[in-house]
Amino acid sequence: MNHQAWHHFLESRFLGNSMESVVYCLLTIAIGMAVVWIVEKLVLRWVERLTRYTETTLDDFLVATSKRHILPALYGIVIYLGLHDLSLKPAVTTGLRVVVTVLVVVQGVRMAIAIVRELLERQMAHHAGVETAGDAEKRSVRGIVAVIQIVIWVLAFVLVLDNLGIRVSTFVAGLGITGIAVALAAQAILGDLFSYFVIFFDRPFQIGHSIKVGNFHGEVEHIGIKTTRLRSITGEQVVISNKYLTDNQVQNFKVMLRRRALLLFELEYKTSEAQLRNVPEILQEIISSFPDATFERSHFKEFGESGLRFESIFFVETPDMTRYMDVVQEVNLKLKAKLESMGVMFAHPARALYVRQGPLNGV
Repeated sequence: MNHQAWHHFLESRFLGNSMESVVYCLLTIAIGMAVVWIVEKLVLRWVERLTRYTETTLDDFLVATSKRHILPALYGIVIYLGLHDLSLKPAVTTGLRVVVTVLVVVQGVRMAIAIVRELLERQMAHHAGVETAGDAEKRSVRGIVAVIQIVIWVLAFVLVLDNLGIRVSTFVAGLGITGIAVALAAQAILGDLFSYFVIFFDRPFQIGHSIKVGNFHGEVEHIGIKTTRLRSITGEQVVISNKYLTDNQVQNFKVMLRRRALLLFELEYKTSEAQLRNVPEILQEIISSFPDATFERSHFKEFGESGLRFESIFFVETPDMTRYMDVVQEVNLKLKAKLESMGVMFAHPARALYVRQGPLNGV
C-alpha cells in the first residue's frame, strides 16, 4: 500500500470514527495487553521463583492472589483506556465505564477479602502454635470473614454508585440511620458479636479446651458468632452467649502445666515427737519416687480437735486429670502403709463423754 492509499485509509470513517483513531485505539490496546502479558509471564514468574527460597508462604499467597485478581482488572483497564478516545454513543460509553468499574471493584473486593481471610487464618495458626490453620481455626475465621465481607461489599457498592455519578449522600444518610436503629434493636446480638471478636483475637480458649465459667464446666466444641457450645462433663451440650464468656472469669484447664495437690491428714495425739518429725521426710520420699511429681513442703500445722494436723503440698507435672488422681491415690496408699508399719495411726473424729454417778441437783 503506497503512501497516498495509506493516507486515504486513515481518513476513512468507521462507526463515526476515523480509521486513524481506530488504529491508534487498537495499538493502545495491543501495547497495553503486551505490557500486562510481560508482567504476568516474566515479572510474576520471576517473583514466584524467588518466593520458593523464602521460609514463609505468605509471599506465595500474595503472588497467586495477584495473578487471580489484579491481572483480569488490568486487562479490563487496558481495553477501557484504548476505547476511551473513540467517539462512541453515550450509552456505549456509559456501559463500558460501568462494566470496567464493576470489574475493577469486584476484583479488588475479592482480593481484599482473600487477604483478610488469609491473615486471620495465619493469626489463628500462630496462636495455635502450628504453621497453617486447621479445620477448627478455619471454621472460627468464617464468622469474622462473613461480617467483614458484608462491610466491604457495602462500601464497594457505595463506591461504584459514586463513580457512576449517582448521588449517594441520601443513601449513606439513610444507611447510617438504619444502622443506628438496627444497633439499638439488636444490642444483645451486637454485644455477642463484639465478644466473639474479643474471643477470636485474645484467644482465652480454643476449640477442644476444657474450661469452666460460672457453674458451667466442659470442653469447647464450637465458637460461633453469637454463642459458644460446650460439652459438659456429664455429657449434655451447654450453649453460652459470647458476652457471658467475656464478662465472667474463665478457667482454662487445657493450658495447665501442672496440677497442685493439697494433702491434709491428722495423726493420733499419742504419736511421739520423733515419729512426727519423720512424717515430712516420709512424704518427700514417697512423692519423689514418682518421676512426674514434685514435692513442695510438708508441715505439722496445728493441733486439731481430734488429732495432730499435717498439711502437705506437691505438684503433678501434667494437666491430665486421670494421671493426677492416680498419683494422689498412690501417695495416699503408700503413706498409709508406711505409717502403719511405724505403728502410727490416723486420728478419728471423737468426743469424750464423762458420766458422773450420784444425786442430781443435790436430790
